[in-house]
Amino acid sequence: MMHVAICNNMVTPYTNRLFNCVVRTSDLRISVLSCTEREQDRNWTGTYASDYQHIVLRGFSHALKDRRIAHLNPGIWRALSRLSPDVVAINGLYPTMLIAALWSVVHRRPLVFMTDGWRHIMPMSPFHRAVRPLVFGRSAAFICSSEKGRQYFLEEGIAPPRIFVAHIIPSWPAPAEVPGFDERPHHLLWCARIDDPRKNAPFFFDVALALKRRIPDLRLHIVADSNTPPHAALQALSNAGLQFDYTPFIPPERIATAFLSARMLALPSSSEAWGLVCNEAMQCGTPCIVSPFTGAAGDLVVDGASGFVRGFDVEAWAATIAATVIDRPRWEALSRAAIAAAGRYSLEESASAYIKGLSFPMSLLPAARRSIATEGSADASCNGKGNTARN
Repeated sequence: MMHVAICNNMVTPYTNRLFNCVVRTSDLRISVLSCTEREQDRNWTGTYASDYQHIVLRGFSHALKDRRIAHLNPGIWRALSRLSPDVVAINGLYPTMLIAALWSVVHRRPLVFMTDGWRHIMPMSPFHRAVRPLVFGRSAAFICSSEKGRQYFLEEGIAPPRIFVAHIIPSWPAPAEVPGFDERPHHLLWCARIDDPRKNAPFFFDVALALKRRIPDLRLHIVADSNTPPHAALQALSNAGLQFDYTPFIPPERIATAFLSARMLALPSSSEAWGLVCNEAMQCGTPCIVSPFTGAAGDLVVDGASGFVRGFDVEAWAATIAATVIDRPRWEALSRAAIAAAGRYSLEESASAYIKGLSFPMSLLPAARRSIATEGSADASCNGKGNTARN
């Protein structure tokens, strides 16, 4: 059984589900080392049922100007030495991950580089430009979450067989049934951190006002994922006579209710690694309109097929949304396409790619340490009930 140490910033609801599936469908032994239990501005719980060993490291965190978080956890060296994994996987180039990469060099253990990013969102500071080639040169395999990520690594000179695409998946399964056109009270849904400039909330509010001119009885649902309401923007909506429901936060276990109540989701991000809300919305039969700067654009959300991709033109967004959310036949066809597309980005598909990526470095290990099953057993399932196991 090969032992993999996965070093990440924190375990999220969706990565917890993915890690559990990896354990249940392979012979990999996984230890997850997290820089923190939960980063600031994250509202979800930090306690999960897990089938893997989870170690939350003590350390320091620093918020950067682009809302990234840099972690420093010197104890990761000692933790890795105690675990003595066969393979080390890291998910970035900040200090803690570089310590883990150095540990893999000193102890001659293969390194796997993981990211949900792609060229548009990769940090390009002088530090990152200097360190990135060194880490990439040391890495045996690369796991990304999108076709944009795959293309980025190809452009960086990584050989195709070393690149594995493990799509981000929701933390909860698709509902057995979804409501129809008339059963959805909201025309449009916003579901993202409204105080994050990268999510581009001002553009969304402009689109809403433009939509009001096309749909007089327009109804919005705004799930802000923030405790700081945008008072001026909300007042502008009210002044325009626009009907909306405002919800600061909905926990993951209840978020499906928001998607099931809306006919379309808007995600006009100026920089988005992937866009997990698109998976969540689409598996609920809610089509999405996104910007081209969203990782899911052209991948999960294919323009005119499973959703819409539009540049930052307010009237173009308003026209596209209006033409869909008030046209029953068009919406029903797009809703079915969204469900089908989301179904192709399954938990099992993502776990399989993850297993292959983590297992790829086995070719670098001595023969005596290569015993690993990359295929799940006949009765293996990602849907088992995990046990809480924390260190």
